[in-house]
Amino acid sequence: MKLTQPDDLTVRLVQAEKPADVVRAGAACLARLLGGFGWVRSRQSLERREAGRREVIQLEKSKWNRSESLIKFTVTSLTVFDEGLGAWRRANPELTVGRPEPVESIVCATSFLDMSRQYFVVLTRPEDRPARLEQFAAHLRETALPWFAATADPDQAAPAAPDALLTAWGFAQDLFEFLVSTGHHAQARMLWERVQKQNPTHQHLFAAGRAMAETGQRPRWHTPEALGWSASVLELM
Repeated sequence: MKLTQPDDLTVRLVQAEKPADVVRAGAACLARLLGGFGWVRSRQSLERREAGRREVIQLEKSKWNRSESLIKFTVTSLTVFDEGLGAWRRANPELTVGRPEPVESIVCATSFLDMSRQYFVVLTRPEDRPARLEQFAAHLRETALPWFAATADPDQAAPAAPDALLTAWGFAQDLFEFLVSTGHHAQARMLWERVQKQNPTHQHLFAAGRAMAETGQRPRWHTPEALGWSASVLELM
């Protein structure tokens, strides 16, 4: 999809003068270019929903934005939520750990600033805005969309999940629970094997987490102990 053909949204993008108006129009155009996403102004994010899954591209406008001087916004993070996973956690509190309510249904998340050097788009010059957004959308299709796709199919999540999600303080525990909640125990076990191979220096902390499970203790979320604890309570070993 291109922005070179003028329509109401493209005209608004080019004619906008106030930085806030430019960012809003630019975000709406970017959502359209990516396909399937919508601009959620209240959360300053691009979001795509399908069958209970919500994929979020979080945006942030620059505090230095000034008309005719600088207008830009940044993609700061990518996050996946799943309503079914949230329901499973509420129904099975003994198999999960505590999380803040806003992230009760989280599957995984990552900083986009760590994924790419091209994490912002500059929209200062009106005549350049459509082309710059098309280029930025093409970059997101090569980076952000494959990241979302890696966990979209539970049948492929174990081999496809990015290594960055499987660090000792990453989102492996959330992915274990996602796979178990969808009935993919074999995939969850495969993912646990990947986590152990990727984090050989944390085996003693994984063991400590398993010991916590045996004594009825509960670890903190996003800790190495939580991975061993989940492997035990979810019967992944």
